[in-house]
Amino acid sequence: MNSTKLAALALKIALPCLLCFSYLVMTNMVQELESELNSINRGIEKDIKSIHVLKAEWSHLNNPSRLRKLVSKHILLNQVQAEQIINYSALPFSYEDGESRKIAARKNISNYAEHNKGLKKLTKAQR
Repeated sequence: MNSTKLAALALKIALPCLLCFSYLVMTNMVQELESELNSINRGIEKDIKSIHVLKAEWSHLNNPSRLRKLVSKHILLNQVQAEQIINYSALPFSYEDGESRKIAARKNISNYAEHNKGLKKLTKAQR
């Protein structure tokens, strides 16, 4: 046999085998990708359902009539009196060395409240 005929015969045998092998590999890869896509889509559907449930629960929890009932049951607040409102700039702040602003503000508000009966009641109620 001639070497060209042998090469042509080898090519005629090898090429279909190579095509069959690549077809099998690609179909396997496509099936894996499809199964991964299906699992991702199932996860998305599950998340969408849980979002709908959470939105329903959130709307129930934020229902104004429900919140109004809870507030009236758990929080006992009186209306704010005019004597309780003061201007921040009206407070005389004096800072001592090593004292934080928060502590100084509490001390100054307490001192100011001692001179005002309405604020005195408010500071005692908060403690």
